[in-house]
Amino acid sequence: MNFIRSVRISPFSLIRVERRLPFPGEVLVRTGESVEPQQTIAVAEQRGWVCLEVAKELGVKEEELERFLKKKPGEKIEAGEELASRKGFLPFTYVSYASPVSGRVAAIGMGMVILETISGNIELKAGLKGTVSEIIPYYGAIIESKGALVEGAWSNNKEREGIVKVATDKDKALTPEALQTAAKGFVLICGTIQDEGTLSKAAALQIGGIVAGSLKATLRDQALSMPYPIILTEGFGETPMNSAAFELFRTAEGYEVTLLASPPSIVISVAEDLLAPGVTRRETSSKVKVSRGHYKGLVGEPLEKEQRELLLESGYITPAMLVRLENGVEVRVPIANLEAIES
Repeated sequence: MNFIRSVRISPFSLIRVERRLPFPGEVLVRTGESVEPQQTIAVAEQRGWVCLEVAKELGVKEEELERFLKKKPGEKIEAGEELASRKGFLPFTYVSYASPVSGRVAAIGMGMVILETISGNIELKAGLKGTVSEIIPYYGAIIESKGALVEGAWSNNKEREGIVKVATDKDKALTPEALQTAAKGFVLICGTIQDEGTLSKAAALQIGGIVAGSLKATLRDQALSMPYPIILTEGFGETPMNSAAFELFRTAEGYEVTLLASPPSIVISVAEDLLAPGVTRRETSSKVKVSRGHYKGLVGEPLEKEQRELLLESGYITPAMLVRLENGVEVRVPIANLEAIES
């Protein structure tokens, strides 16, 4: 059976996570080295660009600028240091131009000087406990670990570690009242978030993060501004968390967990299969998750090996598959709306 997409919801597997800087820098680890989640594995200088209209300020022609400059391309300059000057026939006609920022002369042309500035360093953390399996030259590394894994659909680009705590059932909304018992550092598992007060109170309580099935779309900007990580397993709206992921989180309550931003992933630190301790999994799960449409968020089992055509209400014909959903309903679902669950 071939599906357009797949999602990993695994109670125990080998996990490979690529950790990468946004631009070239220096990698600080080596292959085979053990790393901790908060360990810095690569660092890069955060750079910017400033365009200075020096010829205009000196009152000279664009093509003449270079002979008035004190610095050449590639040379560094400090804020306040003289970048160019022009002497007149009289002493009081001397014109000087000082650089407004520190940086390096990157280019000269059209009467302008372009400076490359450095505003600080970006540090790349390992993100999870594991071993460096591969170095990505100048950018980062691939970290290998073993544990339970749930891939999400969206994150607010924050990362952190915490302890798993199930706050609601898979189809219930997390409310401010439900946060009364939340403790600092816990990663809360819930069905959905529909109230802006929930996000604000969670920040005040300094929770470790939230993993929800869905989030009200109008809360997206607020979620992006929160100081803690938020990962959605289904996306925006009111869709409950799928049962495969929720059951895994329920079984993992009290375990250490890491929330990773890109791609959105939840890694649970376990030494063996959470759902079947002592059992080695050899076969891929045949379950699927409905990712769109009326049955979004439900998990089911394909009843056919071959795809068949389905006539939609719109008049289009699309490949589909007969699936028995977890609620017992048998329905033919378009292949485009299904994700294979990989364990």
